[in-house]
Amino acid sequence: MDHAAGHVTISHPSGTIAVPNDAVMRFTTPMWGFDGHVEFALLPAARRGVWWLIAVGEAPTTFVLADPFVVQAGYGIDINAAEREELQLENDSDALALVMLTLASSVGAPVTANFRAPLIFNLAKRLAKQVVNRDEAYSLSQPVDLTVYPNADDAHIEVSR
Repeated sequence: MDHAAGHVTISHPSGTIAVPNDAVMRFTTPMWGFDGHVEFALLPAARRGVWWLIAVGEAPTTFVLADPFVVQAGYGIDINAAEREELQLENDSDALALVMLTLASSVGAPVTANFRAPLIFNLAKRLAKQVVNRDEAYSLSQPVDLTVYPNADDAHIEVSR
């Protein structure tokens, strides 16, 4: 990782990625199972509402995230006062909620999303937190059809090798 002139350079197995500093989010507490990672670059993917979350640091770790409201219009997230304070979330318009996708491990297997433990981002403060939805009706692995997310012709990540 290299911080230079408003950019962060991430070494990734597919090459080197330079991302703007304002795309780097800091988790207030590490995501479950990823204690060594607290800084991640949040970058738009090739479909609107789908994002890359790439760890900044030694071991490159990449996640695919998606807007849960595209799949489930009535989706609700209950963030308590302590979580709002930890995220320094004063304006709801600064919040972005995304769910983590698990890509198919075999042909024909569905892509699934974790609607039970969404990631909440405070875009203004560049803070993030994974929260547990208290509504047990939400699944840890809900099937998702990625074709509901339209192509984003302007999204791209430049990777140099």
